[in-house]
Amino acid sequence: MKHEILWLVGGFCVAAGFVACLSGGFGVPGGDIAVMFPTLGYDGVDDLRINGGGMLGIVLILSGIGCLVTANRNAWTHTNGY
Repeated sequence: MKHEILWLVGGFCVAAGFVACLSGGFGVPGGDIAVMFPTLGYDGVDDLRINGGGMLGIVLILSGIGCLVTANRNAWTHTNGY
């Protein structure tokens, strides 16, 4: 039962982390990159920053991966080594 809960929590954390990163987790100072195009030029990648949502997303993804690894670390014992 413990492993099933860890799988669910880990999957939820990874999914929520991706959503947090994709919904405004990264950006440029001053606004949307499409609006800042005249000041940034053709390449605004150098000015890309991690916002609060991006840091939360990174933490959620890493903690979710940790939960999934913990849940699966002894899974081979249930399959007799296969």
